[in-house]
Amino acid sequence: MVYDPPGKVKSFLVSSAGFLLDGYDLSVISFAILFIPRELGLNSIQVGLVSSASLMGMILGSVVLGLLSDRMGRRKLMGLDLMIFTVFAVTSALSQNFLELFLSRLLLGVGIGGDYPLSSSLMSEYSPAKSRGRYLVGAVSMYWIGTLLSAVVNLFLLPLGGDFWRFSFALGAILSVPVIVARLTLPESPRWLISKGRLRGDGIPAQEDENKGVKGLSDLFGRRLLPFLLWVSAVWFLFDVASYGIGLYYPAIFKEFALPSNYEVIYATMVIALGAIAGYIIAEFAVDSLGRRAVLLSGLGAMSLLLGIGGVLKLTGILLVPYFAVFVAMEQWAGAVTLFYPTEIFPTPVRSSAQGFATAVSRIGAVLGVVAFPSMVKALGFSHSLILFAVTSAIAFLMSLFLRETKRRELEEISLGLRERS
Repeated sequence: MVYDPPGKVKSFLVSSAGFLLDGYDLSVISFAILFIPRELGLNSIQVGLVSSASLMGMILGSVVLGLLSDRMGRRKLMGLDLMIFTVFAVTSALSQNFLELFLSRLLLGVGIGGDYPLSSSLMSEYSPAKSRGRYLVGAVSMYWIGTLLSAVVNLFLLPLGGDFWRFSFALGAILSVPVIVARLTLPESPRWLISKGRLRGDGIPAQEDENKGVKGLSDLFGRRLLPFLLWVSAVWFLFDVASYGIGLYYPAIFKEFALPSNYEVIYATMVIALGAIAGYIIAEFAVDSLGRRAVLLSGLGAMSLLLGIGGVLKLTGILLVPYFAVFVAMEQWAGAVTLFYPTEIFPTPVRSSAQGFATAVSRIGAVLGVVAFPSMVKALGFSHSLILFAVTSAIAFLMSLFLRETKRRELEEISLGLRERS
């Protein structure tokens, strides 16, 4: 049965806006952290904690809101997560010391983390099978639109002086307001309604086909589904170790190894964002034709190869800008699939919970990469650190060989369950 519910364009816009705010926020802090230590008198440990605080908060937010989403529905929580983001984006801008900034960033991360299972599950459930990959990749690509926007904002606010970052943080809160308003008018996911027995009719999947015999968490963590959950989470974890371990430090890398000027660092960040967007544009055409596995394996393989080459050749100076632009373009092929893949293979009753769990595991990898990278560079050197990240990407590549293909197939057909579809 081909099921194509109405409302996919609106769901795409409000879902992708959440990823845009995520990209904006994490990219703003990656440049601001070059200035915040002097303004607030932070030591190196505090700098690491502030840099990774929102990622830590995402671990909690993704699990809690993912669980609640499967119980209460997607719509009821779609505005709440960004309200949390808005409040603590403002308190981040007003922070006067380490503790205030750390707690604000941590709680802001709860809102961002909660948006991952909500937005990706909603988008997956609204998208038609034949083009679901394009919708999902398009939504995730907005992360890098947010990154590009943050660079533009920093470029214009930098002349304000050392506390320009406060205005950058506050702008993030302002950007979230129209998104919250739009989300309040969003209808409930039809597939969630089907799974609860609240939507029936001709041309609509049956409740038993939607649920696949799965009722709740006990089934998700049972022996049938748990191995798949741990496997996809591990792949995403390994990807994020390298992706965030390097990605959150692009401004710092360019500042230390390539470009002395703060303005040059901003321009280089723009180039990186444009490289990522280019990668997503290509992935848009590939994900529903070549398939998820081919796109994921191409991305992880390219990441491992490029990081290995960069480490062996000991790249430095201005060459780091085009090098990382190419790297980040291919990185997005893997990034998009690792993010939305759990929403395709787990059935509706536990889709958001599974996505929340996988997101939390991936953020643990992100925190590990972000916290470890400065120490790795200090102990091993920049080049050897790249090689180590190449190894984690290679392991993720090997694990991804065992993932199943989901392109152009209905969710009730491809999702895992406790019984076969009737």
